[in-house]
Amino acid sequence: MIKTIAPLSKSLRKYIAYYYIFVNEERDVLSYVAFPHVNTCISLFKGVKIKREDLSLQISSKEDLKNEVSVEITGKYTQPFFVNYQGDFNEIAIIFKPLGVNHFLQDDLIEYAPDFSQALLLPHWHTLAEKLFLEADLFKRIELLESFLLENFSTIDDFIMRKAMLLLEDFEKDYTVQEVADLCGLTMKSLQRNFKRLLTCTPSEYKRIFKFRHSLSQDGFQGEIKKLTEIALESNYYDQSYFIREYKKLTGKSPKAFFKRISKLEGNKIIWEVK
Repeated sequence: MIKTIAPLSKSLRKYIAYYYIFVNEERDVLSYVAFPHVNTCISLFKGVKIKREDLSLQISSKEDLKNEVSVEITGKYTQPFFVNYQGDFNEIAIIFKPLGVNHFLQDDLIEYAPDFSQALLLPHWHTLAEKLFLEADLFKRIELLESFLLENFSTIDDFIMRKAMLLLEDFEKDYTVQEVADLCGLTMKSLQRNFKRLLTCTPSEYKRIFKFRHSLSQDGFQGEIKKLTEIALESNYYDQSYFIREYKKLTGKSPKAFFKRISKLEGNKIIWEVK
């Protein structure tokens, strides 16, 4: 069972896209493939062991760890990664919008998430996880979570970064990274450094991933509503060969094969290839 929940606090909606609760009470195996995203995820688990390999996660329930919590944070990745759950599990995840997670961490995101996924070894986050898993009521869980987030919120000067992101997201103008740096009054080196420390990716990687995610927001993958050529044009893939090449890099599949295999969960918020 997976359920997404929008932030209840208006103050948090600028920084957080949604939360999701993922529960499997059956002692079986569940696997899916996740695809590149501009968002950042912090997941809280109880009673599991997490094994990380090259672009793959194995999350296994362990009886001897049933009272222990784990906190996992994602960095950026430009290829799909594989997730395998074994046994029953309970996951609470926070999906932060680009730059959003930096408002809830003491240091820049790159200090915590240089890889595609890693443990978040901050004691107060582990204390939060322990409190959340003691609370059975879903609404009270979210209240506890949001209280924690508001208590740990800090302001950062991200005006220039937000401007740079908006420029990179402008498909009509299709600015180069150098043009974005010039418009933001930054050197190319400074722009690259700021993206790396706050988003853990380069400006060009951000642009590629955002364009890919925009193409997924189109109606085409829901059926035969739109042709792939229309999706490509609406997301500013300037020709069909470029569209196919980018999809193969980011998903490992051609657009046609990709759209046939993905599963849309919770009203298009979550797009996985469930195995």
